[in-house]
Amino acid sequence: MASPARPRSHWLIVVGSLLAVVVSTAAAVHQEPTASAAAHPKTAGTASPSQAATVNHSLNFGLAYGDTLYGKPQSTIDTSLDDAVSLGTKWIRVDLPWGSIEPQAGSGYDWTEFNRIASAAQSRGLKIDAILDDVPQWARESACRTDFSCAPAEDGQFADFAAAAARHYASYGMNTWEIWNEPNIDAWAPDPDPAAYEKLLAATSTALHKAESSAFVVLGGLAAVPTNASLHRISAFDFLTQVAELGGTKYVDAVGYHPYSLPTMPSASVNFQAISSSTENLESVLQRYGTPNVTIWLNETGAQVDNAYYDPTGAQTLTGQQESAQAAYATNLVHTVAANDYVSADFWYSDQDDPGNHLFFGLRRTNGTYRPAFASLKSAIAACGCNSGR
Repeated sequence: MASPARPRSHWLIVVGSLLAVVVSTAAAVHQEPTASAAAHPKTAGTASPSQAATVNHSLNFGLAYGDTLYGKPQSTIDTSLDDAVSLGTKWIRVDLPWGSIEPQAGSGYDWTEFNRIASAAQSRGLKIDAILDDVPQWARESACRTDFSCAPAEDGQFADFAAAAARHYASYGMNTWEIWNEPNIDAWAPDPDPAAYEKLLAATSTALHKAESSAFVVLGGLAAVPTNASLHRISAFDFLTQVAELGGTKYVDAVGYHPYSLPTMPSASVNFQAISSSTENLESVLQRYGTPNVTIWLNETGAQVDNAYYDPTGAQTLTGQQESAQAAYATNLVHTVAANDYVSADFWYSDQDDPGNHLFFGLRRTNGTYRPAFASLKSAIAACGCNSGR
């Protein structure tokens, strides 16, 4: 039986979190002093494009789709993944939603819808970063049944689902698993909880490796926001520190991070400096807690075309200016991440605008036409000579 319609969209969470990131980034850019690159001997997070052009740092480039492919017609999936291939990326990042795979307790796993995505990716030589999330209502705490952002009541049940996914998709060449998305904000309800997340991470990673010894585990992408308890946010640095203190980083191969920074270019952004060159940076946490070989995956980066909300086809002059800025951002992004040895993956969000959720980060507009950013990103990836595809 085909999977029922999904009860909600992963990107309802993303709408709020991206808005939070944009607001927080704007405040940080105008208020925080520029971090010193001397804080870490190997950092290169603020390299100029001309400096970055000489760097040959190995990277995995990809496109991030969230759940925008799940349940869609095959033609939509094919067109979207063809874009990933045309760009020269070798990865996609998509939700693998437990709530849709096993909507009722004891109903068994129905992989039908995700199989179509996995098959399309495999046929194109694309690898998948699968986000394990979306706990079905029956598996949440009773007090949290009405909130789709809630954590599972029992970590073991989530881990069982992850292990089943690893076994099922081994034949599709899938072995990369991201545990949750943005657990440091209200995407983990009712409040972000590093200790609870560490327990889920440990249980799930252990189960994944028992099911598939080659499993590559990514700590769920952290939102680049400042700590603010009233807004249910913990900064990426504070959250990762607390998880690492409990031993959580020993269960992962990479840490996900989402350093959106518009209107500031990545090469000058405090959110990108927080990877490895600011006073409080993610790499310093990994070093301090004995996991220096864990790398950083930027599994969401990108730049929104704000005016597209009013001008979805890009006809207005202001929209064109913003699209040009997005294209320049894409080029600067590749130069910046290629210059940082600690970054091993970068995923652009997204392929096409999602007007239903007011998200206009697409390389393609609402009507499917390509923005200048598509060509800019493609050229930058090709020119850097650093696209490895692990």
